[in-house]
Amino acid sequence: MAFEEDGKSYVESFCTAIQNPDRMVRQRALKNFEQNYIRNVETTEEVSRIFDDIYLHILRCYSDRFESVRILAVTALDTLLAKLPTNDYYLEYVIPVLQKRIGQAETIEESEELRLQLLEQLEALVIKYRDPDGSRGDPLLKVFDNVVDVLIKTLRDPYPAAQKKSCDIVAALAEATPSLRYRAEALVAPAKSILVHRHSANRIAAIETLGILSLHILSNGDLVSEIIMAISPLLMDDVPFVRRACGRVGCLLMQKLRDRYSFFHRLLPLVLNCLSDETVEVREDINKRWKEAGELYYRENETELSKVALIEKLPSGYPDDRYTRPTLPCRAIVQRSLRVVNLVLHEMEEWKENIRLHATKLLKQIVLHAERSLSTMFLDINPVLTKACMDTEIAIVSEALSVCELMGILLDYETWSEHVLSEFRKFPTIGQLRCMCKLYASSVYEEGKRKNVRQFAALLLDPNVCHNHMDPVYQRELLNFCTILATIGQDRELLSAALEEITVSESKEGEQQSLERTLYTVVLKVVAFCSGMEEKVEIHELGLSVLRQLDGNVDRLHRHHLASVLNKIEHLESENSNANTSILLLCGIVSECGFQELYFDTMKQTIGKALSHATPEGKVKLFSAISLAMLSWSANNQQPKDVQFSLLKTFTDDLIAPHLIWTVGRSAESVRAMSTACFASMAQGVNNDVYMSLLPSYINVLSGLIDDNCIATRAYTLKALIHLEALDFESLKLVAFPIMSRLDDPSGEVRELAAICLGRLRLDVTTIATLSDRQALEARWQDILQQILSVMFLHLEHPEIKLRSAIFGSLKRLYIDNRDLIKRLSEEVSLGCSYRKDLDTIVTGKAESE
Repeated sequence: MAFEEDGKSYVESFCTAIQNPDRMVRQRALKNFEQNYIRNVETTEEVSRIFDDIYLHILRCYSDRFESVRILAVTALDTLLAKLPTNDYYLEYVIPVLQKRIGQAETIEESEELRLQLLEQLEALVIKYRDPDGSRGDPLLKVFDNVVDVLIKTLRDPYPAAQKKSCDIVAALAEATPSLRYRAEALVAPAKSILVHRHSANRIAAIETLGILSLHILSNGDLVSEIIMAISPLLMDDVPFVRRACGRVGCLLMQKLRDRYSFFHRLLPLVLNCLSDETVEVREDINKRWKEAGELYYRENETELSKVALIEKLPSGYPDDRYTRPTLPCRAIVQRSLRVVNLVLHEMEEWKENIRLHATKLLKQIVLHAERSLSTMFLDINPVLTKACMDTEIAIVSEALSVCELMGILLDYETWSEHVLSEFRKFPTIGQLRCMCKLYASSVYEEGKRKNVRQFAALLLDPNVCHNHMDPVYQRELLNFCTILATIGQDRELLSAALEEITVSESKEGEQQSLERTLYTVVLKVVAFCSGMEEKVEIHELGLSVLRQLDGNVDRLHRHHLASVLNKIEHLESENSNANTSILLLCGIVSECGFQELYFDTMKQTIGKALSHATPEGKVKLFSAISLAMLSWSANNQQPKDVQFSLLKTFTDDLIAPHLIWTVGRSAESVRAMSTACFASMAQGVNNDVYMSLLPSYINVLSGLIDDNCIATRAYTLKALIHLEALDFESLKLVAFPIMSRLDDPSGEVRELAAICLGRLRLDVTTIATLSDRQALEARWQDILQQILSVMFLHLEHPEIKLRSAIFGSLKRLYIDNRDLIKRLSEEVSLGCSYRKDLDTIVTGKAESE
């Protein structure tokens, strides 16, 4: 009784103190009450009595103008509520006050810390009065609207800790009362607003809260879909734990959501995206939960799935070294929810790179789970997948190719092969090419691949494919596919023999040709377009390696198939410029393959057709290719001299010589220069005996070109004469003086070439029958040579070192056949002359020591 009397007196004094105008008095009273009095009260009856006496006074302190008083009041009531029995009577007094302080539309409580403390008090009450199954009458139901009103406000609180605590209260409320379903929808919008919070912990809490709310939305399926769509973007969050939260919510809803089967197609992205997450912890955690969801689905559909489990086996060629095959029920969930594919395909065409990347990764997981059942949707997938295969982002292309590889292994070959063939004919893009190449290469259906190899090879003959010379990436992919097609015959003894057994039908001409010829045609065109281009050296080498794969002797391939390729080059009758595809192709083939007897006539006719219609720029390009090809003449032609002469004579007469004749105009000058370059190349690449048999026929025209206005023409002409052998007198007379005159040419290169050519001048008298005629010609040649030597002596005083060196070398060469003349002329040179010492060296035979 004494304690009760003391307690009553203390409570009365406490109530008086906390109504005192002095803040310090109120603070001391509240602090003393919480620390020294209420904690010592043992019985619930006494605590209940005290609450009845003081609750109005303490709750009034919740609106005290001093924050310190409000904080102490909340703390005191927390201690008191912890000792009260679980009677909903107390809730009706406390919760409305909380709702007034932090649940109004406007912010009443300005202190962030105090708002958080009030939320902690609310959380404690929710936990204290929890009744999950309603067996105790659901004590929270009476104040449920107040609690929800508070949460609607505080879920949007600018204080991050208050936001997070509000999410925790929603989770606690879901476990504390079965009534959450009545107003769960009202909390969705506030919770969704936290998804974009800058703190990852808040985003995680919001995701978990929305997952919980979804479980309590019973009739509004559209709202559940909105929640899932709101969470989905966070699968691309930078923080792994946020992505893991998305996956966890997906697995949770797949196991506990009402009517979850109808939402599988929307929930699958949340789960499957995490299975390909870059963080190991995320993948392992979600994979474990995904299997649990699959086990639940198996129990619910055991009758059907148990039968499938008895007969299923690992698909042939399954890449189990890189991928773990999903469990049967997990695969079954995806296979019954293929509607998700349409959602994924839509995301794969988004403008944001990260969305496209995650969607492509998701498609890979769907392929892994759906396996053969996805074959029916290949027609929808292929157009989008081919776009991904040519995306500007390398990571997206890599993932798309991984998808193609899996589809080639797991999908029905007949379904995708027919569609790919027809689509590539319509749209031969690099995306289609990459996709087709990867599908075909990864397919394990060898019989079907052999059956269709001719159809795939025929696709590559399309000019839109093999004539795409502007895109080096496309050319590389084309060569890679040719390599794969050629590899079809690798399991036999000889690749070329195997290829010859398979024929390819060309629809245009109805002609049958070997697969080797088809692949040779495609690869040669790529190599030809890359010929002479430094930026495409790697592609050029790759093309040559593919040709060597077809046949170790590439020249033999040329002999067998090049004539066919040349005959099928189109549009040569048009007025083609140097940028025209047909001209580029022909020039590349000429410079790459050179000239061989077996296809010489065909190449000559093809070049002739092109030259007769090409623009001057096109002709320059063709002559440039011819000059390059002439450099390898001796390597490609080992026939007798008369055969080589016959080939060269007809080729030169018909194609080169007509363009050596002078015509007015800059364009004609360029064509003339490049046709002269062909002679210069012959001088280097053709056997000298063959070349000297050919040269006299054109000495007349070449002598005129030595004095051409174009420096390049003069230089090429002198290069054509640089390996000159003995000529008859008339021919020598034609070229001797023009060459000598070039010692004063404005071009240093031309002067040097002229000096070298002078040393090659030699009279051929073997055809002269009588001795007197022979001597007469020699005398006449000596007169001409004397004039030439005098000029050469004068130019030994030239300041240009290279020119003097070239003249000195030519004098030594001329001295062999003209000793007396050179000795006599050198003696006439004064002893003080700068070049007298050099002449004496030649005459006395001391050139080597000098």
